[in-house]
Amino acid sequence: MADWIYCGTDPPVDANGTQYLLHTHHAIWCSPPGLRPWPGKPRPGDRLWLLWRDHAGGPVLLLGGGRLAQNSQNRFGTDLLHTNTDIPGVRDAAQNIGYGGGMAMSFLRLVGVTFPTGGQPDVHGIGPITYSLSVADASQSAVLNGLLRV
Repeated sequence: MADWIYCGTDPPVDANGTQYLLHTHHAIWCSPPGLRPWPGKPRPGDRLWLLWRDHAGGPVLLLGGGRLAQNSQNRFGTDLLHTNTDIPGVRDAAQNIGYGGGMAMSFLRLVGVTFPTGGQPDVHGIGPITYSLSVADASQSAVLNGLLRV
């Protein structure tokens, strides 16, 4: 099993909106791998931490985490993406906070979702991170697991 990071960035959605979607629907807006290639093949049950960084060089915030949930249907070439059909109301919730994608919007769904105490703590010592979905290396996993057990 691999560990993963999803790092959100840039308006129109902010850290609060991104964390809200995780709170309300256990979902993270995510482009399909055919649109933005994923850096590997995540599997159901893999750990994932949701981070936020407004801009390059800015602070990295920890928003939450959980384990990737499998979809019983194949969506966009993977069994990890979910749509509004799978998570009723998620598309409207995402659009209301600024996400785009219309009817083709897709999401990673997490199980065992957990959130940091105290809101959105800064993550120090994480090293370079990529926006969107990336594999967490061993040192990143150690830092993140120390802040939030997933």
